[in-house]
Amino acid sequence: MMPLQPMLLRAGVGWQYALTDLSLILFMVAASGLAKAPVTAKPQAAQIAPPALADAVAIWRPAVGAPSLDTWLTSQSRDPRQRLTIIASYAGGDAAPASARAAAMLAQAGTTSGAVRILVEPGAVDDISAALTWDVAAQLQPQTQQISGSNRQGTAQ
Repeated sequence: MMPLQPMLLRAGVGWQYALTDLSLILFMVAASGLAKAPVTAKPQAAQIAPPALADAVAIWRPAVGAPSLDTWLTSQSRDPRQRLTIIASYAGGDAAPASARAAAMLAQAGTTSGAVRILVEPGAVDDISAALTWDVAAQLQPQTQQISGSNRQGTAQ
């Protein structure tokens, strides 16, 4: 019988160890690069900018004894640069009834409405109103004009 000899193991020999070492090195380099990268915000599904609403010239709300929207619109001194903004807010998660109320209000305004924007947004209570504003996009941009009597340029708002 042969005498038992202790088995000698050679650690670190073979292609598996080399591949493991290279994988760890690659992981450490990638982690170091990510740690130094600037932090960016997660991209959102869609960037929707809120509408630019100017100060209201006049506001109409439905009330008992109040004139209808088309009557109210004809009584206002209008300018073609003004816009009628119908704002419908809704409580809860269903915007469909508020959208229907806004569409009905637009139909009630008839041909006197001019340029119209409908804004449906969540709110604390169900509500609807209309506002006349000067927020047509061209009107929001400052315009440069010549100041009379000098060569300086001024800004008109």
